[in-house]
Amino acid sequence: MKYIFISFSGLSLPIAYKLQQEGFEVTIGMIEDVKDYVMEEEVDKAYESDFDKKRRLELFKGLLPVQEANKLVEKMKDIKDPHNYFVFFEENNLYRWADKVKDLGFEGNFPTKEDYMFEVDRDKAKEFVKEHYGKLYTPRVKEFNSIKEGINFLKDSEEFWVLKGQHDSAPTFVPDSTDSRLASNQIIEMLDNFPDKYEKLGFILEEFVPGIIELTPEKLYYDGVPLGTSIDLENKSFGSGNLSVQTGCSQDLVFPTYMDDRINKIAFPEIVDQMAKRHKGLFIWDASLLISKRDGKIYFGEFCSNRPGYNTIFTELAQCGHVHEFFEKIVAKQNPFTLGTVATSVRIFNMNTDEEDNQVSANMTIDYRPEIEKDLWLWDVKKTNKGGLVCVGSDWNLAVVTGFGKSIDEAITRLYKNVEGFSFVGAYYRPKDDYLSLDYSSSIINRLNYGLERGLYQLPFNVKVGEIK
Repeated sequence: MKYIFISFSGLSLPIAYKLQQEGFEVTIGMIEDVKDYVMEEEVDKAYESDFDKKRRLELFKGLLPVQEANKLVEKMKDIKDPHNYFVFFEENNLYRWADKVKDLGFEGNFPTKEDYMFEVDRDKAKEFVKEHYGKLYTPRVKEFNSIKEGINFLKDSEEFWVLKGQHDSAPTFVPDSTDSRLASNQIIEMLDNFPDKYEKLGFILEEFVPGIIELTPEKLYYDGVPLGTSIDLENKSFGSGNLSVQTGCSQDLVFPTYMDDRINKIAFPEIVDQMAKRHKGLFIWDASLLISKRDGKIYFGEFCSNRPGYNTIFTELAQCGHVHEFFEKIVAKQNPFTLGTVATSVRIFNMNTDEEDNQVSANMTIDYRPEIEKDLWLWDVKKTNKGGLVCVGSDWNLAVVTGFGKSIDEAITRLYKNVEGFSFVGAYYRPKDDYLSLDYSSSIINRLNYGLERGLYQLPFNVKVGEIK
């Protein structure tokens, strides 16, 4: 099989690079103009500096064959054997490119506008939950278009809130204070410092559910056929103890589940199967579930409809012998994962910044031991003229390292042994002790044990509650 990747931010390029290393033909179509990438209503406000664009387009330079996405899509119309190609769209807002090729006979994932709207239109998502998820509660939400209105509301509120921007560039912010006034002041600080990001498409304040346990079940389909389920437990926060700013993912633990587990019956009602049947190729559905330890109520968090999660996709692929086996199995309508296995990952951040412009430092050497290559997912990387690897400086997400095993202890031990084989001056990653911690309620292991105690799933590998080493 040959592979085509359509990308804007380079999220999927680590996967493409792995496939190329495995000996498969890979072609990358990069979207060059940010105005082609954003929604129609965002075009007038969309902006990417020449500096940022230059660095973004240097991702995997010298390592992967890259061409302009629009030209590649036109060429795809002339391919004579499309069934021998898998087309991978890294985000669900790439539906406009998917629409152009989905009926040409290619294998792949083909996100739709509806998929994208499930993720960005929070009102639509909550209405969907109310109609089809009878056992889930939805947190109260306050919507704002102006920073001033949001700040005035927070100054008068005595409740706890979470800040969520409607635009991709506006990060979710969860206050870490247990005092409602201090928590509101933290959100006000975020709004004051990043007004352009939060006013691009507006923002919401969502009711904070205290003492939450977050679990994210996922279900895979191909041409409407259910293949398998898994669960992702991730630490999104940057710092140990789940403190500081949120990242896409700092650590996670993923394992396949039994399809009839209780959590899957909650997360995947019949309507999900019906939607999957309307999708060609790979369809991914996950639902973030927030469980309050105070009263046991399960709240809806968010959908990431028909797009892979990052780091989740890398952690899932770590469970496969080779990356191409994942794609070949799903096209054959087989479960790509094996019950009785578990995988882990940790993201490595580039903490270096240039003093003059405060941008992430570029052109610093990336080095690693050859034996960790299978579990190393390089992200912000390019090849030098001398053949070495350096960071691009496109953003602070430098790489992801994974581990795999038949027990959590084995997977985590392998993960951090792999991390020891990676070298980069100024790198940061969350430590092994934090991964195994039982000291705070939102830790991965405490969440895993809580789900077991409530009978939400079984562990198809050898470990019992409270016996994590």
